[in-house]
Amino acid sequence: MRLHAVILAGGRGERFWPLSRRSRPKQFLPLLGDGSMLGHTLERLRGLVEPRHQWIVTARDLKKEVERLAPEVPPAQVIGEPVGRNTAPAIGLLSWWLQDASRDSAVLVLPSDHRVEPAARFREELSSAARVALEREAIVTFGVPPTRPETGYGYIESGDPVEPGSPYHRVIAFREKPDAGTAEGYVADGRHLWNAGMFVFPPRLMVEEIRAHEPRIAELLARVPRYSDLSATAALEGYYREAPSISIDYAVMERSNRALVARAGFSWDDLGSWEALGTSEARDPSGNVARGAVLLDDCKNVIAFAEGGLVAGVGVEDLVIVRTRDVTLVCRRDRVQEIRAIVARLKSRKDLDEFL
Repeated sequence: MRLHAVILAGGRGERFWPLSRRSRPKQFLPLLGDGSMLGHTLERLRGLVEPRHQWIVTARDLKKEVERLAPEVPPAQVIGEPVGRNTAPAIGLLSWWLQDASRDSAVLVLPSDHRVEPAARFREELSSAARVALEREAIVTFGVPPTRPETGYGYIESGDPVEPGSPYHRVIAFREKPDAGTAEGYVADGRHLWNAGMFVFPPRLMVEEIRAHEPRIAELLARVPRYSDLSATAALEGYYREAPSISIDYAVMERSNRALVARAGFSWDDLGSWEALGTSEARDPSGNVARGAVLLDDCKNVIAFAEGGLVAGVGVEDLVIVRTRDVTLVCRRDRVQEIRAIVARLKSRKDLDEFL
């Protein structure tokens, strides 16, 4: 069995503003201690997927930085998208290029900016998922048993196992990010799993499913030559100019009868917002999380992050306070999902463009 890894690294991580910026998005940040999130993702694959079989899909303006952070991945296999079109066009393109690989080849599609522990268990489950995908001609996605009623994640409703005792289940439905009451019900019923955005499949099967369920992308792929160093750049321009912006969940997974969901045995968090540090980092007895130069006195449930200065708080509760060299953010913890609204306003203000 030969494994190919496709790492999706084109996001901008706007909910981690002001630390995450246009030129330094979330996947480049040291949110898990030393090293970038992308670096941690690649390290988890060590011993499972050789660097020559790794591909990274990112934005064109981020390609050089990705190459610097991932020196073992061949530069020609760092694909710089001329324009972002969500996940389906990217996964379709790599599946098209890899479909001529050996019959025992499977593709692992992984986000670049998630927390996954322990790495050894993760590698074991990826390898198992690849075997199941090849044996059953299936697209396997990972569902994480929820530990809290999270409203910022999508969910997968799982059905019967493919055989008694198996961690692989039929997929009943993909569910959008729920409200608080619905999320509590999902946690209680045991059938709903967090959608981790990871996929394992034979590349030929993914091409077939795109052809069946998203013909707009299939028609464009038919014009793209098989991969070579010379053809890649030229092929990207026309393909991405015309490709629809659509996620692989909408394009294929919600429509396919070849989907299976594996109940993950590893710990996972997509670290989607500053609030995630409140669940993944060590808290003091008052529930505070502090990173960097931070002094808190008589504070409760505060997430404070300092880069390039000191954050000092007295007598405040339930806040996120972030200081970078040029921006200070203060936000209620229950409204961190709305930080994107600030980013949207910045995009409309040319006089504030330097803060994006």
